[in-house]
Parts: sequence; C-alpha cells; structure tokens
Amino acid sequence: MVGRLAVVGVGAVGGFFAARAAAAGVDVQLCARRRFDDLVIRGPDGVFRAALPVWTNPEQAEPVDWVLLATKVHQNATALAWLTHLVGPDTVVVVAQNGVRQAERVAGVVPADRVLPTVVYINAEPVAPGVVEHRNYGFLHVPAGALADRFAEILPGAGLLRPVDDFAVTAWTKLTANTAANSLTALTGRRLEVLRRADVGRLALSIMREAVAVAHADGAAVPADLPEVTIGRLRNQPAGSGTSMLYDRLAGRPLEHEALIGAVVRIGAEHGVPTVVSAHILPLLAAISDAASPLPVAPTR
Repeated sequence: MVGRLAVVGVGAVGGFFAARAAAAGVDVQLCARRRFDDLVIRGPDGVFRAALPVWTNPEQAEPVDWVLLATKVHQNATALAWLTHLVGPDTVVVVAQNGVRQAERVAGVVPADRVLPTVVYINAEPVAPGVVEHRNYGFLHVPAGALADRFAEILPGAGLLRPVDDFAVTAWTKLTANTAANSLTALTGRRLEVLRRADVGRLALSIMREAVAVAHADGAAVPADLPEVTIGRLRNQPAGSGTSMLYDRLAGRPLEHEALIGAVVRIGAEHGVPTVVSAHILPLLAAISDAASPLPVAPTR
C-alpha cells in the first residue's frame, strides 16, 4: 500500500505535487485556508483537474502516512496546528519549503528520522484558490536514502523526485539563487527579466557572493563561481517567469524574506561572516511585508 498523503498549503508547490500524486492514484487530501471545488493545474501539456477532499479546519484532520508541508515558512505557526492532527506514530513529514535547516522547523512535532527535507524547483504561480499556472519544470531534490525511496512511490513520475548525496550543497545552492532572485523581484515588483539590467545584475551578484561565503562557513562546499553561473541561468528563464516572493508581493501577502536572505544574515552572524549587502536589503523587504497590500495594476493603454 502506497499510503495516504495530506498536503498542507495548496499554492504553486503544494498544488502541483498534489496533482502529480493524485494522477498516480495516491489518496490525497488537501489542507487549505479556504475551500475550493477542484484542484486545477494549467500547464504547457494541458489542464489537470481533480475533485479532491479539501479540509479548512485542522480539527477535521486525522493521521496520515505522509504530509507534504508546502506552506511558506512564515506560515508555520498555522501549519503546525495541522501537523499536530495529521502526524501519527509512523507519519513522515516532507518539508517542501525554501531555505536551509528545514528539519528544525518541525522538530517539535515529528522526530528527525521521519522528516524528509526537500529543495523545490518549479516555475509555477498560484492564480486563484486551487488554481495553479504551471509554466515549466517541477521537481524535488531530497537526501538519498530510505525515506526518499519510499516517497518515490508517492511521486512516481519521471524526474519528480531527485535524490542527492550532499543535500546541504543542494539546499545552499538554491538558497543562494533565492537570496537574489526573490529579493530583487519583490523589491522592484518586476519579474526575472529585471536581472538583465547591468546594475541589478551586479547587485544580485553581491548578494549571492555573501550567500556563498556563509554556505562555506556553514560547511556546504558550493562552487565558488555559483553566483556567476546562477545569474546566467536566471537571466534566461522563460518570459514572464517570476519568484514566489514576487507573487506574494503582487497579491499583497506577507513575504518570506526571513527564510531566504534573512537566513543568510542570521547564519552569517553565527559564523562571523559579514553580510553587509544582504543586511541592508533585509529591512527593505521587511517593511514591504509589514505593509502588505496588493500592488496597483497599471491601466491598459
């Protein structure tokens, strides 16, 4: 028996992987803030639509075999209420969130040997409750091992689950990109094409070089040229590509800055690594998050 999967947080990440699991015949239930009729994923290969159980109250939840935690990190206080009902003696929690040190976030609910951290790569945007626009790719990097092998039965599609031997390097590699891409798109209100500006590109490189220095101090041997490689990749994303923090700002939601560039500043302080540029960017993002409201839509000409 493959087992039952509960997905906590049905945005771009949770919605996409819930749909893939449901398409493979897995018993999937959705835990969301508001009810919707169907889970809809609109992608380059067509539309996936499924009527799955949607719970809006943690009191409705019962223990399952697997939990995919796909909320933003700053929503974890609410998410933990779900976990207290969903986690049983054998439940594995898959943390599909940005940043590093993911297992620490659920340490009070489930032991470390039943936590599977992930690094998420997806180009998708939530456009309405239960509706996700999927533009390109979607997969999870996970630490190689027994939990990864078991979770592959929940996400059996080709390439959806990609085990790695050095998860710390993988997590810091993604965080390095996120510190610049998420921060600068959220600050400017523009999609990834903003990184093609020479001045913004230089700022992105400065942010990512600080992240690499902190990663090295934290024991993750990411390549020294990671910022240069990453800026090239980010500048060549498909037209209209954005970031999760940009989408949150556009929708007037609080931002995930503390889990991204904030993590670099905090961990840098732990190791005595200066993060001057990141420390100046962080309060700007915090101010935007504190005053979260939808950005005005420019009039059509």
